[in-house]
Amino acid sequence: ILMFPSFKSQSMKWQDNFLFAGLSDQHYDLIGQHMQLISYSPGDVLMKEGEPGEFMLLIKSGTVDIYKNELKLAQRGPDDLVGLMGLVEGCERSATVVANRTGVEAFKVDRIAWEKIMSGDIKAQILNNYLIYQQNTIRSTDEKRLEEARDKWKEDHMRVLSARFFVQMVIGLIVFTFALGALSSMADSGESTFISFGLLFVYAAWSFFFVKNSGLSLESFGMTMNNFRSALPFTIWTTALFLICMFLFKWVLITWFPEDFGTSMLSGYTGSDQLPVVLLASLYSIHAVFQEFIARGCIQGGLHQFITGKFSAVTAIFLATMLFSVFHLMMDMRFALLTIIPGLFWGYLFYK
Repeated sequence: ILMFPSFKSQSMKWQDNFLFAGLSDQHYDLIGQHMQLISYSPGDVLMKEGEPGEFMLLIKSGTVDIYKNELKLAQRGPDDLVGLMGLVEGCERSATVVANRTGVEAFKVDRIAWEKIMSGDIKAQILNNYLIYQQNTIRSTDEKRLEEARDKWKEDHMRVLSARFFVQMVIGLIVFTFALGALSSMADSGESTFISFGLLFVYAAWSFFFVKNSGLSLESFGMTMNNFRSALPFTIWTTALFLICMFLFKWVLITWFPEDFGTSMLSGYTGSDQLPVVLLASLYSIHAVFQEFIARGCIQGGLHQFITGKFSAVTAIFLATMLFSVFHLMMDMRFALLTIIPGLFWGYLFYK
């Protein structure tokens, strides 16, 4: 403990603190005689809930955490006062004060020193300063709570909108799947292709309608041109690298497991003689855009809006990919499982 016989010998200008504003040099000299500078290590308990309020602290450096029944209420730092009400009222501490991880240096005023300070003509000025401080604190606290309430309302409102949108998307996906299964079973392979493409476009239009009326921004679903100049080259080279890896993976499969995966690197479309390859490729190039809009933009984007937590992005990517994979089960189990690999990649790319 360091004793300061005179205010002028102190390195910290604590006279600038709100509690001592408007006092004279003589008053500062008087107060300085009763100041004690104390150092606390990280984790030290400065004040404990339920103990008598026998002193107050004016924090010089570091921060303290204030707890009530193990619930953290606030944090205080340099020039803040802690423990004043307990000292003034002579009551028990209402909360526990603990030094933060950097430790704390604070000026201590005990009850004896406080009574000597307040016995002079400065009592009214100090109490008036404290009253002004309390009013400002209450006003600031009310504004902070109002802002927190607004943020909480926005967060809850966003979750409601996102959940409602996602339910609509799932309903549309169910209807689409049943319709595709029913219509495809009544058509030959060529007509089935047109039916699946047509239904996908209808489902994409359904999805876009709900995107527009969801109350969420279009950017939430990836519909934006922001930063496309930097995103485009990144997308191109990462996609090229991914395709190279897929070709190498296919090469390994046909080299080591030809009985299961064949012997050719590329296979043409053999589902129907009615559709030329060029026409099919043209249709699928359009089909893929709508497919990605639904799978990434709507489903993954919607999920990402209302899933919270550290792994919210990973969860949204995984769930959207699995829904995308499940949709392909009607074609082939192995094909559906293989769609998981590019699904995860493009899910990440969409998020990125």
